[in-house]
Amino acid sequence: MRRLNADEVKEIQIGILDVVASFCEKNQIKYWLNSGTLLGAVRHEGYIPWDDDIDIGMLREEYERFMKTFNKSNSRYRFLCFEDDDNYEYPYGKVIDSETVLYEPDKNGKKLSVNIDVFVVDAAPDDDETAKKMFDRRDRLRFRESFSRSKRVLPGESFPRKAVKCFFHFLYCRTPAKKYIKKMIDNSKQFYKQDKKRVGDFTGYARIVTDKTVFDSFIDVLFEGKEYKAPIGYDEWLTGIYGDYMQLPPEEKRVTHHKYEAYLLD
Repeated sequence: MRRLNADEVKEIQIGILDVVASFCEKNQIKYWLNSGTLLGAVRHEGYIPWDDDIDIGMLREEYERFMKTFNKSNSRYRFLCFEDDDNYEYPYGKVIDSETVLYEPDKNGKKLSVNIDVFVVDAAPDDDETAKKMFDRRDRLRFRESFSRSKRVLPGESFPRKAVKCFFHFLYCRTPAKKYIKKMIDNSKQFYKQDKKRVGDFTGYARIVTDKTVFDSFIDVLFEGKEYKAPIGYDEWLTGIYGDYMQLPPEEKRVTHHKYEAYLLD
């Protein structure tokens, strides 16, 4: 294996995005650049300078079509999701490059491949109070799931922090992690196939609900010199996630949230 540097990882991520975008356009599956990737496209026409991943989004109906068809189209790039493999560790999907391997944060951590995230947006309730309860439930389930898998502590952590990790692991490890993820997905799909006017991100990390018209149509935006799709209501979507999204954060917050080692397989 040959270790990949940050620029090489980004090249592979863009390669995955190109394959996904081409497949979606060919099969009339609607997707869009999402979260920090959408923000990067709008504000920087590429990666946010301190970011190092790619996110896309789909409405639930499109996500399920993609899930059922993408892996039939090639052997190198694979779509992973809990619905196909209940040992998969996330309530949203990933498209991986199977000719790579990626460890988070290092070889003692999770093993996957260089990938892009595929987030799913679901129908949302009409009232904000019910939506808040859905977000609260998601966050509780994510907290429990994270501690059910491992009590792994990091070098240099204080004894109180190690003790807290071990306590919560003991508290939640008796329930398999996959049950928490299943509950997160079920929570997100409460209004699936109901004729709702709003949609929300109930399996990701944002707490956002918007009018469904945000995704009525799509426009092309530049990302690293290429054109990809963004929702017509991208301003409303980004404002809901980030607030004044064109304002740069303070310098001390311009840091990546990921630590990994990535390799190209022989």
